[in-house]
Parts: sequence; C-alpha cells; structure tokens
Amino acid sequence: MIIRQAAPTDVDQVVALMYSSGMELYDFMFSTQSHHAHDYIRLEFLSGRGLCGYPNVTVVERDGDVVATGCFYDRHAYPVLVAGGLANLLAFFGLRKGFGALARSRHVSSVMKPPSRGELYLANFGVAPALRGQGIGSVLLSEKIAAARHTGYRRFGLDVADNN
Repeated sequence: MIIRQAAPTDVDQVVALMYSSGMELYDFMFSTQSHHAHDYIRLEFLSGRGLCGYPNVTVVERDGDVVATGCFYDRHAYPVLVAGGLANLLAFFGLRKGFGALARSRHVSSVMKPPSRGELYLANFGVAPALRGQGIGSVLLSEKIAAARHTGYRRFGLDVADNN
C-alpha cells in the first residue's frame, strides 16, 4: 500500500469514495434537479480548492487503485479551504442557485466545527466497500496520526456519518 497526496488523475475513484463517506449529506447540500452531488465533488476535487480539492486529499493506493481517501486539515488551513469551497459552489451552481446550496451547506457547520488549536481534522474518510474491514482505513489513520503528533498536533478530530 502507498499513502500519498491525491492527484487530478485520481478523480473518478476519489469522487466515489468521498461520496460514500456521507451520501445523504452530500445529496442534501449539492444535489438538485439538474445537478448531482458527484458532479460537485468532481469539480471541487479538480479545482484544487476547498476541502475536497486534490491538494487537500490523502489517498491509499493498492495495486494501482485508490482504495481509501481522507481530507486532512487544521485550524489555519480551514478558512482558506472554506473560501475555496465557496468559490467552487458559485462556479458550479451560479450566483442565484449558489445561494440555495450555500444555505443548505450552512447546516453542516452544526456538525463539522472548525478545528481547534493543535487539532488535525479528518473529513470525507472513505474506504472502497469491497475492502472495508481489512485494516486499510486503520493504516491511513495510524500514519496520519503519527505524522500529526510528530508535527505537534495534540488532538485528532473527525466527522462520521452515522451510516458509515
């Protein structure tokens, strides 16, 4: 297994894994009659901005396939990632429909708080369904937590959908 930063060429596998991390939430925020949440995740990933932008995504690769993903960020990166997400939201939906999506996404702030000082946060954590229970997610978490401790982080936070 290789743990690495995501690249734009990982888009198809990463989008599916991110969507699987919270389908209901993604659908609530980004699906409309003319848009599907997958399309928004794809746009954000490829834009390189926002929480789901490829520079902010870590993947686990096994036998040439991306089999796990997670978005890791801290308190200092959070405002920049949120601003990038806002730009992506407006680019994807346009100004008028963008405000509706923005209003829906504000509900997320009651669940996903900005990271506190000394905290590394994980969002969009997904493992390929056929490979769950094999320790792939644990390997990713262990490596990221060890690196976070080494860099001085004292807390590790995450959000988890209740069906994940």
